[in-house]
Amino acid sequence: MFLDPVSLCQASRVSKAWNAIANDPKLWMIHCRNLLLSAAGERKQRSLYVDPDGSVQWKEMYSERFRLRRNWLKGYCTVRTFEGHTQGISCVQFDETRIVTGSWDKTIKVWNRRTNTAWAALTLSGHSGTVQCLHLHKNRLVWDLSTDKVGWVGAACRATMVGHLHTVRCLQADDDRVISGSYDHTLKIWDIRSGHCNATLRGHTDAVLCLQFDGQRVVSGSKDTFIKVWDLPDGNCKLTLYGHQAAVTCVQFDERRIISGALDRLIKIWNICTGECIQTLDWIRSEGHTGVVRHLQADRWKIVSAADDKTMKVWSLDTGARLLTLRSHTDGVTCLQFNDEVIVSGSYDKTVKLWDFSVC
Repeated sequence: MFLDPVSLCQASRVSKAWNAIANDPKLWMIHCRNLLLSAAGERKQRSLYVDPDGSVQWKEMYSERFRLRRNWLKGYCTVRTFEGHTQGISCVQFDETRIVTGSWDKTIKVWNRRTNTAWAALTLSGHSGTVQCLHLHKNRLVWDLSTDKVGWVGAACRATMVGHLHTVRCLQADDDRVISGSYDHTLKIWDIRSGHCNATLRGHTDAVLCLQFDGQRVVSGSKDTFIKVWDLPDGNCKLTLYGHQAAVTCVQFDERRIISGALDRLIKIWNICTGECIQTLDWIRSEGHTGVVRHLQADRWKIVSAADDKTMKVWSLDTGARLLTLRSHTDGVTCLQFNDEVIVSGSYDKTVKLWDFSVC
């Protein structure tokens, strides 16, 4: 049993001897590990708080993690707005330097994260339909619009993948493959280098609206109200989850659970092994969304969701408690992505917003 961080700081003021004990790096290392970050966040902090001799400044690292967690819980953040699209934002992705957005105005914009001036954005245009989805992976941008799929590095076309019979609504890519979901009720697995379709997953009876995959499985959500769990690489459907009363618009999973949002305004948390619904977050009992849930994402300790009620909400992953409601958009929030420090969101109000929790 160890003292909590506040008690350790108070004890350090008693005497030099107590100060030495209270500043023991092993104590602060334990407290650091109670404030989880993503793998990328862990690497970033270690680069800042590891001395040349290899020793770690655990107390300073904890202080930074505590400040960041407090900002998330209290809603302490700065909000910057990126304007330039002429219609609503349909999808968004970002990395350390860029924000990439797709829109109903049939264009993709690549923004410099450090400046929100419209002239600093690269516009990729020429398409005849809404940019429904895109995925930014390292230096490769993969997007899909209407009935085609295109992989890009900068603005150079690397591959065109043709095979779906209707609009492609969702996709994800890694180093080796792209997996796409379509209004034709199917998912397809593509070789990212050759553009060849390696497998087609059939089972949904209506449009596939969302998906996520890792090295072992794919989880998909559909207008048919069902969520399906597929094995990789064979593509067999292992589980079908029943519970939503309307189209499933977004899914996210980890090794223990699946989190889903739908047109029924509900967020549901499922056991990924059994398919049992563990918890439902609604607007009556959980202070949830009053509009359609359009997008969500989760990390090690929180869920962030976006909805047609013009808000984003932050939830505890473990308890399902609502921690925070974020308001700035003037119309429904259609998409989001976040990391340990920022959220980037897009809306029907034609704007992209960057919510920075690291600067307060």
